Amino acid sequence: MRYPAVNSYHHSSLRNALRLLHLFSVDEPELQLEDIAGKLEIGQSTAYRLVHTLIEEGFIVRDPSAKSYRLAASVLALSHTIMTKMQLCHLSIQILEKLAEVTGETAHIGVFKNHQVLYLLKMDSSYPVHLLSHAGRKNPVHCTSTGQVLLAYQSEETIEQVINKGLTCYTSTTITDPTKLKNLLKTIRAQGYAVSQEELHEGVISIAAPVKNAKGKVIAAVSIAGPTLRLNRQTIPKLIKQVQEASDRVSKKLFS
Repeated sequence: MRYPAVNSYHHSSLRNALRLLHLFSVDEPELQLEDIAGKLEIGQSTAYRLVHTLIEEGFIVRDPSAKSYRLAASVLALSHTIMTKMQLCHLSIQILEKLAEVTGETAHIGVFKNHQVLYLLKMDSSYPVHLLSHAGRKNPVHCTSTGQVLLAYQSEETIEQVINKGLTCYTSTTITDPTKLKNLLKTIRAQGYAVSQEELHEGVISIAAPVKNAKGKVIAAVSIAGPTLRLNRQTIPKLIKQVQEASDRVSKKLFS
């Protein structure tokens, strides 16, 4: 497979921008323009353009009084997000393993990312045929139990953004009507879990419950998924309870 050539100018600019961000440290939290130019071995006009691009993108800020630059809050927020996800995976792995073991179904933990579900962890079921999912996979939010749980606790503005992007129909049971979706999200908030019945894939049902941080904010969802042969009217009530217990255990670990 041939990849398109990368423009050498843009490649160089991107590399210098990344190198610029690496210049900031605990010992040097603020830098002046001439310091940046000298450390990167580039002209001050080039450094100026790089700095102002990063300011426009929210990665650094300028202190007018000191005529210096420092990392912006968005970079700190990004590092916090990465650390939170790593901590979430570390704390939940044994709980997910146990959930997959007691239910016999594939277990996941996922987060809301760019109006989609991003799965951080997956634990396969004990059955020989496994679901075609994996850590790092993204799925739509409107037709998966994990996505519906996460979307239920988002702002009205975010819910509207998801709806405006289009509610794609995947199966005959996919919810594509905005009013029906909003009513479902209201029900999910009231009952504390979601059950998605063949909304993304025919023959697959999933159950999810929210994970909350110490402030009570929903930051993730624990779920299981399996075939309608095993997830049915008789088994779903017990499975809902097991998924909720697992999500509660992850939440409590985040508190400690």
